[in-house]
Amino acid sequence: MMFTDLMPRIVAELARDERLHTVLLYGSRADGSANQGSDYDIAAFGAVAKMTRDTRRVDGQYLDVFLYPDIALDAPTEAHLALRGAKILSQRGGEASRFLDRLDALHAAGPQALAEDEAQARRDWAHKMAARTQRGDAEGDYRRVWLLTALLEDYFALRGMWFEGPKKALRWLERHDGEGWLAFERALKPNAGDPAIAALVLRVAGPPRA
Repeated sequence: MMFTDLMPRIVAELARDERLHTVLLYGSRADGSANQGSDYDIAAFGAVAKMTRDTRRVDGQYLDVFLYPDIALDAPTEAHLALRGAKILSQRGGEASRFLDRLDALHAAGPQALAEDEAQARRDWAHKMAARTQRGDAEGDYRRVWLLTALLEDYFALRGMWFEGPKKALRWLERHDGEGWLAFERALKPNAGDPAIAALVLRVAGPPRA
């Protein structure tokens, strides 16, 4: 875990807010994958009326703090999966521990499978978009970026797996699908050509329908 001099300041400031009783550190600074420029991702729970977000820069480093109503601890949803594996900085009773156990169970159950027509629509869309990226104008370039972003999420959705953001997704690919990871690595290069993008579409969506 990558604690720096900024971490005690964050914890102390949150502790001064009497509404809050449970604080989690998640993301790269919790799992040890942080690098220069990584955010401090914090989730805090307490007597707040609704979820709010505090994003600012402190001593040149970025904070991303979510304040959640404490009722969320009892009923985590898909929206909270980014907190899985978080480090508990403070908690009331064992609420944070139980919350993280529930998140693990939710993750293990897997996402709801895509309906077959939706899955096929995503495959068809990928091939259609790949053709449109070759226009050579601003719209085609925009569609190229759109396609590359969507393909990473669709890789997991089409296989009945959770998409947990680009960093975790790419790490999973590198460990479990080396050829898929290489296809993404080649297509995501700024100067990647049409063949690299076509190869990635084929890897994610399979061959186009006849």
